[in-house]
Amino acid sequence: MMQKRFLSKIGCVLAIAGVALIPATAKANVTGTPQSLIDWDQLEPGWTSPTSGQVRTYSAGQGTIDLRFDLGATTKFDRFGGGPITPTISSTLNGSLGTENKSLHLQIDAEGIGLTQGSNSATMSAAFKNFKSPLTDVSFTLFDVDIDNGRTWQDRVILKGFLGNQVVAPIFTPQILSNNTIQIVDTYTIDGTRYDSNATNGNNGNVLVKFASAIDRFELVFTDGDDIGNINPRGHGIGIGDITYTPAAVPEPASVLGLLVFGTFGIGSVLKRK
Repeated sequence: MMQKRFLSKIGCVLAIAGVALIPATAKANVTGTPQSLIDWDQLEPGWTSPTSGQVRTYSAGQGTIDLRFDLGATTKFDRFGGGPITPTISSTLNGSLGTENKSLHLQIDAEGIGLTQGSNSATMSAAFKNFKSPLTDVSFTLFDVDIDNGRTWQDRVILKGFLGNQVVAPIFTPQILSNNTIQIVDTYTIDGTRYDSNATNGNNGNVLVKFASAIDRFELVFTDGDDIGNINPRGHGIGIGDITYTPAAVPEPASVLGLLVFGTFGIGSVLKRK
């Protein structure tokens, strides 16, 4: 008797849950598929180089993303060749992707070796807002992480994800597993340790980044490594590719139907008993 009463109550709850989930099934066909947070090509029209401390908000996926760039006290944004002051959106540093798939080009000139976040570094912060839940599988590619042949600069990238106050580690995967230009220094840090002679068209200095669990923001620090001695390094840069994520899973229609069937059985048993 007690078991029947318990099953009846459970059936009622599941029936109600099934009805509540029916509208969500319309979105089931798009969940589990990576979607764009930032497509740099779409942001290029009207883009101007941000100043230190400026926050820019963009529509991203099902919410918004706040981008902020902060310079250390002895670091400035630099230009590449005769181009504009970065950060800029261009195909200068995007590996072999070509001119129709641009990246964010970040070029800095610091007065000393930075090693960590501080006076001789630049920081890019990305905060995800107005989403229903933290974002999973946030990923992007870092382009052209290497070192100068003459040891006048060395790319170092320090990357951390966050969920509230909890730090989430990135997963670094070089695009080319052998003969690349990258060294994973620790959980959060990569250095360029070889020169990429084909930086504008090759993939030897490219690294796929993916965070190990859900995040609501990340922080990327760009500075110099310690393989070039205690010098005033020359300007150098990296590219940051399009940012994607995977939306949270939504129950499939079959799952909801199962809830309804089981729930209906529970309600039916109640009515029969009465």
